[in-house]
Amino acid sequence: MKGVSKKDMIFVLFGATGDLAAKKILPAIESLVSAGEIGASSKVVAVSRREWDDAGFLSFFEGQRGRPAEPSFAAAISYSKVDIAAGVGYKELKARLDRMLAEDPSAELLVYFSLAPDLYSPAFKDLVRSRVLERGKRGKIMIEKPFGTDQKSACALDRLLASKLDPDQILRVDHYLGKDTVRAIMDLHERATHMSDLVSSEAVSSIRVRLFETKGIDGRGASYEGVGAFRDVGQNHMLETLAALGADLSTAGSWQEARADFIKRLVPPANTCDLSRRGQYEGYEAERGVRVGSQTETSFHVETSLRSGKLKSVPLVLESGKKMQVAEAFAEICFKDISGLPKRMRFSIQPKQEIVIENRDGSKEVFEVPRSYDAYGNIILAALYGSEREFVGPEEIEALWGYADHVVACWDRVPLEVYSDRKPFLIK
Repeated sequence: MKGVSKKDMIFVLFGATGDLAAKKILPAIESLVSAGEIGASSKVVAVSRREWDDAGFLSFFEGQRGRPAEPSFAAAISYSKVDIAAGVGYKELKARLDRMLAEDPSAELLVYFSLAPDLYSPAFKDLVRSRVLERGKRGKIMIEKPFGTDQKSACALDRLLASKLDPDQILRVDHYLGKDTVRAIMDLHERATHMSDLVSSEAVSSIRVRLFETKGIDGRGASYEGVGAFRDVGQNHMLETLAALGADLSTAGSWQEARADFIKRLVPPANTCDLSRRGQYEGYEAERGVRVGSQTETSFHVETSLRSGKLKSVPLVLESGKKMQVAEAFAEICFKDISGLPKRMRFSIQPKQEIVIENRDGSKEVFEVPRSYDAYGNIILAALYGSEREFVGPEEIEALWGYADHVVACWDRVPLEVYSDRKPFLIK
């Protein structure tokens, strides 16, 4: 964070032996430490139930990725054993954190849950019981997605968190809000006051958000089965990207409020099921952990609209899939044929981070999105320095699940199409 004095943090990572921790969260912190983006006295406390000491965990982490940790990062890591199922280890964790906080009284305490969702409640209750987290005191909790499995469970989790902590101590993570391109969309809204007027039914003919992957479920059969593509990426990443693009900041006090207002007005039309498609890639049933005869979708195409506001009745398309022919993620605005307006504007998230404006004459203008850090690095910086817009608000999470529940409720009326390279589900 340029121009801001560097703050120390004590980052407590539950689920430190998982893939997300090894591939994303810990490398993100390592990058921040190496770049001097956080205070030099920052610490990382890795938490799992394994019988290790500090050196044992570091050896595991380095073995997972096949190379040594940066020296400054390695020096910051320690390990604490906590068995969530047994409810033990919190006293020792609390004592360790007390020592660290005594040595560095100004450090920000961040507790990150990279856990299976069924462990959120017991782990949180024990953290409160052991006074690692207390209402109104130093300490924030960062909850990785999925935040609930439907609207009812998400609201129940929110009520539990809110019963013990203040609102600004609860950070709901959707790492797409830390993606540089999504942040660039929000920057445009903040800096270009005419953005909300441009993204309106007067000028826009349609908006599309796409997230295509060439890979499959990568051994996630047990967790993916019964969840499906829409709950996995539609309910969070794609709706958040759409909301960031279509939000009207002029009528809201914050990004969380603006995105929540957008999503609340995102009501599937009466013929949602007729406009929707869902697919499953050939060979999905053979994946470990998947049921024979599974009806879980690995791709979808959903068309909807808003019931009110500046984008009322404009077609909004969400489409995603695994084992697709191309890997790409973007949000795209198609404009009406009006003098002075381009044909379309694409905010590309991957494979390149760029904004592409396609003009009516076929020419293109390409603007590279400045790279900062990995999405998780940006999320951690936002938590440390108090930026709210990169996190999901309580009304926002309720609205996200309300819409997702509506869509998934109609899946049994939408035929499941089997697709492959020979028979593509969606064509670019």
